Amino acid sequence: MAEENIDKLTFEKENFKFVAAYNVYSSRFEETDDPGEQAYLNELISKLESEEIEYPSFYKLIAETDGESDRRYQYHRVRIEGSRKFAYRRSQQKKDRIKRHKR
Repeated sequence: MAEENIDKLTFEKENFKFVAAYNVYSSRFEETDDPGEQAYLNELISKLESEEIEYPSFYKLIAETDGESDRRYQYHRVRIEGSRKFAYRRSQQKKDRIKRHKR
């Protein structure tokens, strides 16, 4: 039985998001020697190029091929905690009192 040689796909897009996704695809393609996984990666990048899937789902599916946690590719926001004006003034006054009496 002859082995199938699967080639890496190339695209001419200059979209930054697509180029970043292509770089991830390219590194994964070069890491693996399994023809089935290479074909799956080709299918994913082709679907992304034809806009059948979105970028977050592409990264999630790429992460699943390695068994990596998909938390790495999830976008999350850091919660910004603020204080009320009154609480801020009160803490500043306390710091100033301590500083004034430390002299």
